This record gives sequence, structure tokens and C-alpha cells, in this order.
Amino acid sequence: MRKLLISLIAVAALSAGSAFAQTGTWAGVSAGFPGAALHFGIENVAPNLDVRANLGYNYFPVGFAFGVDALYNLNLDTGVAPLSTYVGGGIGLGIGVGLAASVNLILGGEYRLTEANFPQGGVFFEVGPSLGLAPFGFGFAGRLGFNYHF
Repeated sequence: MRKLLISLIAVAALSAGSAFAQTGTWAGVSAGFPGAALHFGIENVAPNLDVRANLGYNYFPVGFAFGVDALYNLNLDTGVAPLSTYVGGGIGLGIGVGLAASVNLILGGEYRLTEANFPQGGVFFEVGPSLGLAPFGFGFAGRLGFNYHF
């Protein structure tokens, strides 16, 4: 497990330099279930694919959490509404009373605040099922948050 985590961190660190040179980034905050988090994302690391890192605090199980999500832009026609929709998934680790690990699926949308003369800002909502690996169990994850795009 330790070798897998070290390998994932190394790949992310090595690819982050080239991703920053080609794409935009965003940072944000969210609250929901299972907790509150800070986010940092990189847009278009591959066509229509964004990557987001999460650092937060879970309410249940209680403790600090971090994870990585891959978000695929659906490019749905929403008319004139500045709404982007996405699906994705990710892994999360929690450190508190014990170690917790989960795999999450995500369906979400972000409404950009262009009509409020703040095109860098966006409000997002996402929800999806969650599979706890340690301890084993089924659940859900849901977030409401704000992103600032650089």
C-alpha cells in the first residue's frame, strides 16, 4: 500500500509541471457529507479531463481526509446558462481514530458567476455513491461549494 501511494504521489508531482504550463487551475472550498474540504484543481490534463486534490476534515468517521478526483467534462448543451456538468471518481483516505479508505463516484455541475460580473467564480454541487474499503461499507458523498478559477 505504501509503495502504491508513493508511486501515485510521484506521478502526480512529475506531471503537475507540464499540466500547469498548458491549462488553467482552480481552488475552492466545500461542505457537505462526509465533511468540509479545500480543493485545488488542474483543468484539461487530458481532453475534457480535470484532476482535483482535496484536503479536509470528515465528520464521520471523524478525522482529517485527503484524496484525488478525476472529473470528466460532459459538454452538455445548457443553452445560455453558464453551467458545466461533469462525472468522475476518486479515492480518499481518512486519518482519525483509525485509517479509512474509500472510492467515490461523482456527478456534478458548476454554475459560473458570469452574470454577476465575476466570471472567475463558480458555485458547484456534486453527489454520488461511495464505497468504503477500510472499513467496508456503502454510503454517499455530497458537496456544495465555491471555486475560484485562475
